[in-house]
Amino acid sequence: MEVMFAQEKRVRSAVGAGMFYPDDKVQMLNSLRSFGLEKGKGGQAKAIIAPHGAWDYSGKLAADAFFSGAGRSGIKRIVILGPCHDKREKGLFLSNSFAFYTPIGDIPVDQKMTEEIEVTSASFEINDIPHLGEHSIEIILPFVKFCFPYASIVPILMGQPEARHIYDLAYALKTVVTPVIDETLIAVSCNLSFNKDENQAKYLAEECLRLFEDKNSGILVNAILEGRLNACGGALVVSLIESGLLEKTTCSALNKLASAVSAENNTVFYSGLFYE
Repeated sequence: MEVMFAQEKRVRSAVGAGMFYPDDKVQMLNSLRSFGLEKGKGGQAKAIIAPHGAWDYSGKLAADAFFSGAGRSGIKRIVILGPCHDKREKGLFLSNSFAFYTPIGDIPVDQKMTEEIEVTSASFEINDIPHLGEHSIEIILPFVKFCFPYASIVPILMGQPEARHIYDLAYALKTVVTPVIDETLIAVSCNLSFNKDENQAKYLAEECLRLFEDKNSGILVNAILEGRLNACGGALVVSLIESGLLEKTTCSALNKLASAVSAENNTVFYSGLFYE
């Protein structure tokens, strides 16, 4: 993995550019505009759930999710929660990079909030290694840069879900983000389901959406930890619900499902939601 340095400060490079999304600045801007994004326009969502599939399949859904919060003025940071696809990793990983690269500009990391979150629990570790080859956060960063060009990010990866990590993240969000929620957007990177049987994958996706809309963390956490739901990032949604940051919000789904067949011959379903 190539790690670039800018003024002696580390910038996390892109591993998915040119594969999951365009690696050329002009092409990327054209794609973002083709998805219907316009600078300064959008809704007032406090939190969103966006997919991390290749843009050919889920880019429009991710754009719609970000559009739902893009009208908020005064956003200083986006806390981005993403799953770690490396099944060997366990825990919660913050980044010590100075910034994350995108083809349309680097995004600075909010180092102050990163440090505040780290001290809330021993589950957190400031460790860039899990971030370096992971695409779940990277793939939605261009939407962040386009919609909130002056905002910083707090990227948080969760390894293989365990109950203590789910609740430790919820506590950190409640403790650190609640006081600054009016200037913060929460973005969860999450794909809804996967299964070799398309009908079963669709059923799991629809059930996941229903529970996300209901904000039913009790049923969700059991279903995810027991493997009855396999949303990639679903445990992060549970943490967000458990944090209490969504208590006064109403959830809206995009009412669209998209799917793609993975290299493992699984049908993966995508959609998006927002809470405002």
